[in-house]
Amino acid sequence: MDIRLVAREEIEKIGNIDRSETVERIYYLINGKLKLKKEHYDIPPWNSDKVKEHISRLYKLYDNDGFVYGAFDNEKMVGIATITNKFIGKNNDQLQLEFLHIGKNYRKKGIGKRLVNKIKLKAKELGAKKLYISSIPSQSTVDFYMHLGCEITRDTNKELFELEPGDIHLELKL
Repeated sequence: MDIRLVAREEIEKIGNIDRSETVERIYYLINGKLKLKKEHYDIPPWNSDKVKEHISRLYKLYDNDGFVYGAFDNEKMVGIATITNKFIGKNNDQLQLEFLHIGKNYRKKGIGKRLVNKIKLKAKELGAKKLYISSIPSQSTVDFYMHLGCEITRDTNKELFELEPGDIHLELKL
């Protein structure tokens, strides 16, 4: 498995990632504490419109000096993680882990952790003290981030919260 920066012309390989997932439990943030509730969702693979939307978003990030890392099984992209280069937070010392997806058949193999470690190194190199993460509230995703050392943020980014009010907003100290 090769984990590396993605060249611009490789961004379209994101269509190889099977995003599908069955979710059985969702976290809610209630009075500052995570509460787990049973809910069932079948999340389908990305359709062609969603893939095009992600490609456009990733081109924009790439062209604005963001960083895109990929996990490749031979030449097939099976995971992706990105950070912006725009500092946020009350101390202006956070970078956003904007996008992290691992293909269905590649989860629970350490690929997500390896991608986040690459992101952490780049963020430190750029002078960040923390990563800001707006996580989908599925148990598997939030538990993954918590296992990496993330905590519920005490400094919720208003703009990001308004975009995804149902997400669990986290931070990871670097």
